[in-house]
Amino acid sequence: MAKTTKRKKQEAQFKNKLRTMVGCVTHMQVVADQAMEMAGRFMTAEEEDRSDACRVIENLSCACEEALQVLYEELQRGTRLHEILGEENM
Repeated sequence: MAKTTKRKKQEAQFKNKLRTMVGCVTHMQVVADQAMEMAGRFMTAEEEDRSDACRVIENLSCACEEALQVLYEELQRGTRLHEILGEENM
């Protein structure tokens, strides 16, 4: 019984961390998208193409989108915490 309670508590904490990450990643994606929009207003297309910062920001936005998809899927189906920690740690 104690192991089951501990496991449920750990899974609840893990889900809470996932939700926190969703908020942080969403914020980061919004900031990245806003930065790209701002760069598009004052930079020429050539300057944007040559800008390492613009390339990194665009990659960051894409990575955030992919991370959000994975986090949402994990939260929708529940967690796999028991697979991550292993049964011996429970």
